[in-house]
Amino acid sequence: MTAIDYRDKRFLIVDSLKPSRDILKNLAFNLNPADVQASSYASDVLTKCAEQNFDIILLGYDLGEKQKNGQQLLEELRSEKLINRNTIVILVTGELSQAMVLAALEHKPDDYLTKPYTIRELSKRLHRCFVKRKIMSDIYTALDEEQSDQVIKLCDQAIQDGSPYTTECYGIKSRQHFNLEQYDIATDIYRAHRNISNCQWATMGLGKIALKKNKPLVAIEYFSQLKRKYPIYLSSYDWLATAQEEILQFIAAEETLEEAITISPLSVKRVQRYANLCLKNGHFDKATSAFEQNYLLSYNSIHHKPENALKFAYAATEYSHDLTDFQRKTLKNKVFSALAETVKTFDKMPTRLQSQLLTVDLMRKTNEVDFANKLLESTEKLLNKTQNDLKPEDGIEIAKLLIHLDRRPPANTLINDIVQNHHDRPGLMTEIDKLVDENHENRAQKEAQAALDRALTFYHNQEYNKSIIKLEEVRKLYPQHLGIQLNLIQVLLTYFEQDTSKVSLMRKAGALLNRIDGLSTGNGAFQRQKALELKFQRLSKLINS
Repeated sequence: MTAIDYRDKRFLIVDSLKPSRDILKNLAFNLNPADVQASSYASDVLTKCAEQNFDIILLGYDLGEKQKNGQQLLEELRSEKLINRNTIVILVTGELSQAMVLAALEHKPDDYLTKPYTIRELSKRLHRCFVKRKIMSDIYTALDEEQSDQVIKLCDQAIQDGSPYTTECYGIKSRQHFNLEQYDIATDIYRAHRNISNCQWATMGLGKIALKKNKPLVAIEYFSQLKRKYPIYLSSYDWLATAQEEILQFIAAEETLEEAITISPLSVKRVQRYANLCLKNGHFDKATSAFEQNYLLSYNSIHHKPENALKFAYAATEYSHDLTDFQRKTLKNKVFSALAETVKTFDKMPTRLQSQLLTVDLMRKTNEVDFANKLLESTEKLLNKTQNDLKPEDGIEIAKLLIHLDRRPPANTLINDIVQNHHDRPGLMTEIDKLVDENHENRAQKEAQAALDRALTFYHNQEYNKSIIKLEEVRKLYPQHLGIQLNLIQVLLTYFEQDTSKVSLMRKAGALLNRIDGLSTGNGAFQRQKALELKFQRLSKLINS
């Protein structure tokens, strides 16, 4: 075994237990490195890594109660770019459960070691990691710098030189071609490696390309095959759910993610996505449980944010109908604890307003009507004072809760203000359309909304012609859907602004505007219609000039 020279290497030891920390420090010192530092606190580790670069981090998984664990710390270090791909991270854990190991491996440490371990075993793994780093260093640096062409060039050279990591180089190279939308080249690599051991990425890549080429059924077949053959390869579940959502199979997507969470219940992103699907599908019991799990998993991580507690509270209010008085009270206490912590931690007015409205709803469900009414009255007064300072996205969320509480008048006031000030933002207007359309819950409206979302993606990508085609298709199916008509007018006018030679766009927009009538002044869609009419009149002058 070739010796590794550690004299210029810097070690960081992270472990909450002093005996274990001392053992790891002694190992490091015996390698004669340039520096060895140690810590038992996650916040201290973040500070150290922000101030200096470490070559090796020996990271304990359990860092004590009320602290980030090793998995969460590793995710934050990478998210904040406090370490790069050339930093070696070995996760050290006293637990060997499948859930923990899978959760840790999803964040891709270079290796992991379970306690009790021997110095020899740790040294062996550290040596293996360093050998790989020495060979792959330039490729990893180019990846960190997002130089795709350089990554491909370096991978080709490594493959030509017979690198022991040739298969990994092909995997890295194929992902660069995928990111560059060079799908034919990526497909050739994926097909060549599909049946090679430990190359699940190849089948995954073929499925992702099928999605990119608008072939969701083909993608579903690839991801399903991968899931059947490698049931603990969790990325296949995530992408299978994505493909299922693409063809509006939301129940199937929920069930797919539920399978994955049963295998590995500690992934914050996956639990959150599952919770949102449960809520969308009206499975409030599962949604409540999943949002609670998401709140608890997120608490010490970079995923801790107000919406975790707010969605937990909303799902709980819906689920409370099916509970006994005792169960309702128990759930209420959990929700109130989460809301109180969130309001205190984030201290933002939109969070406070939403929290209070959700509290009103839950109080009503537990027959505390007097308290609920008083809180609702004070919340609406607070809203009146702060409404002009709210971001439109926050205003929409608050309007949703007011409507949920059967408080249409203050909700409409909020909606009208948003429409008047932000009528040129189709994404916001689509959300408004959902609120002002009384029948948006039926299946036809949901399908129409999915088409609207796809058209909106085209719009944001400035693919105006594709957006118009998609909106025209769905308008034929749902000719009375007001949101579709308004969005189509918006795209037509924007497209004309980009190319004033396309006068036919203005004719279509004018015809659509003339068909919309009978809207009350209190309707948010009325304000948007008037804004589009003014834009139409302004652009019409360009034709005459």
